[in-house]
Amino acid sequence: MAILFMNSCDPVGQSLEEVKSVSGRIPSQESWNPVIRINSVDKENVQARAAYSAHYDDPKEILFIGKVRLDFFDLDGNHSSVMSADTGRIDDKRRLFTARGNVFVESDSGMTLSTSIMYWNEEQETIFTDQSIIFTTETDTLYGIGFESDANLQNWTITNPTGVTYREFAND
Repeated sequence: MAILFMNSCDPVGQSLEEVKSVSGRIPSQESWNPVIRINSVDKENVQARAAYSAHYDDPKEILFIGKVRLDFFDLDGNHSSVMSADTGRIDDKRRLFTARGNVFVESDSGMTLSTSIMYWNEEQETIFTDQSIIFTTETDTLYGIGFESDANLQNWTITNPTGVTYREFAND
């Protein structure tokens, strides 16, 4: 009866069979429109949301499907950036969040990053990818393969930058 209820009330179009086909197993817990708070140093630093989540016990992980959103907060508890994606996964053992499909990160200062896969390492509080990226700052649009940064996009590195940028310098 519970399985029938979960299938019939699914707003994101995921049936239990579809979820099982993605992971190969049945979740121990399911949630619709969940908000999961991730805390470190006794302060909330990430808030994860999605249309649907499936929790698994072995290995311990959470899959997110549809309208995945991570809100990042600085050490003072102020919002600093947001990451959105089609799907996501928290690997509890590795303390790693993987965002996949149409990944977009936007800092509150206005910088943006888009890619196909992005990782967030909870212990190091960094985001990174080895995929192609487009990174937009106040003055440039940068391209490359590979990226690493803090979650607010302030201290970043593009591993293999591509393209050309032009600057005019004042002659003194």
